[in-house]
Amino acid sequence: MTRAVETTDIISKHLPDVSTVSTDLLREGPETMQYYEDVAGIEAAVPNYIHRADAKQEEDSYEIFICHANIIHYFVCTALQFPPEGWLCLSLNNSSMTPLVIRPDGRVALRTLEDTGFMPPTRSPG
Repeated sequence: MTRAVETTDIISKHLPDVSTVSTDLLREGPETMQYYEDVAGIEAAVPNYIHRADAKQEEDSYEIFICHANIIHYFVCTALQFPPEGWLCLSLNNSSMTPLVIRPDGRVALRTLEDTGFMPPTRSPG
């Protein structure tokens, strides 16, 4: 999770008033073949992070997850009520954003999946 920690440090400099929390529930193994090992930890994380807003909540709240692609894929599939193993069919761009909205009534909206449009295009050397 070295890259996730390094990315968190960079983002934290731009969001100094946002607290950070590290958890092994969002740890991913290096190979897709570890699906059944990884999924147990990810499933334990889902109710902690993917849930309806409290009906009494008056303002929007935001959670930023800085983790590896399969965690995001699993969260998205679960929130959209797709078979969770569907994450094995998805691909994610490095440093992408995936905004997911969960309303108090339970409706879910996936704004974009793996958006990288906020980054400047790279140029080839020469």
